[in-house]
Amino acid sequence: MITQGRKQGRFSVFYFALIYIYTLLFDFFECIPFLESLLRHLPQPQNLVSDTYQPISDKAPADADHSTRARSSSLLRHASTAHSTPEMHNSGFEPDSAVAALRRRRASSAASSSTTSSHGLVNAVGPQEDIDSAGISHSPASTVSTPTASLSARHTGKAAVPRELKKKTLVLDLDETLIHSSPQGSYRAHHRIEVVIDKVACLYYVYKRPHVDYFLRKVSEWYNVVVFTASLAEYADPVIDLLDVQGKYISGRYFRESCIPHDSSYAKNLGAINQDLSQIVLVDNSPLSYFINPTNGIPIQPWINSDPKDEALLDLLPLLDALRFTDDVRSILSLRLV
Repeated sequence: MITQGRKQGRFSVFYFALIYIYTLLFDFFECIPFLESLLRHLPQPQNLVSDTYQPISDKAPADADHSTRARSSSLLRHASTAHSTPEMHNSGFEPDSAVAALRRRRASSAASSSTTSSHGLVNAVGPQEDIDSAGISHSPASTVSTPTASLSARHTGKAAVPRELKKKTLVLDLDETLIHSSPQGSYRAHHRIEVVIDKVACLYYVYKRPHVDYFLRKVSEWYNVVVFTASLAEYADPVIDLLDVQGKYISGRYFRESCIPHDSSYAKNLGAINQDLSQIVLVDNSPLSYFINPTNGIPIQPWINSDPKDEALLDLLPLLDALRFTDDVRSILSLRLV
């Protein structure tokens, strides 16, 4: 029987291969004008296959599968009865009762898993297996994968909630870092401000560093931006207003009175802004500015309106983007001191 089926299968494949070749040749000869009359006397390729043809299938009929499964069930029942011990008979053990007990355990486990899911936990229990009358379990082929967050949620008993990224503080120097100002200027200056100090009026020409507008707009999405300058507030306030006209980017301002004198210069104590030094970064062109907190400083080349193609601010963006994901910025910035 098996040999005959294999011969029929090979014949079927060979037959359709011939029909396929015949179809290709038929289509090719149709393109030749003087062969059209000859092709009229040949059968069409689509007429060579009957609509009622059914290819040989390796699958058994549904009724045969059902009878096979029934025979397997009866054989399994007979085997379980034949191999049962006298103690099992004396205790009243029957295969049907075992199947019923297994079904009850499956139902109870499914109920407990649904209860767990209703409390916001991830159901890590797979689909319930199908158990027939003979006690044979038929589990689906699909598997259920559980993410790491779901595992932690099951252990803690609470639903996993993504931790919101808290903004760190970015402190920026003003002169020679973001802008350059001079009492002598030209028409190319972005702004002119008049500063009165000790009843003396001074006119300053202010030049923006290249790309400073884009830099402030970008870092304000990542950090709480603060300007910390050693200049007087009378001069620095209008300059900061020039950089942040709408007041959207810079959230704090610190001036000379917040600095600490050090070697004829001024050092900036970042603890006055944020007591948690692991969450604050200072960008300054003067290393003396972060003398108190050296592992929080990022140096930058001073800009004095000499290079209109300067890109130092753009070069800082990849580092600042990475630092906002660290638990302690000092673990990264301290590497430059080694």
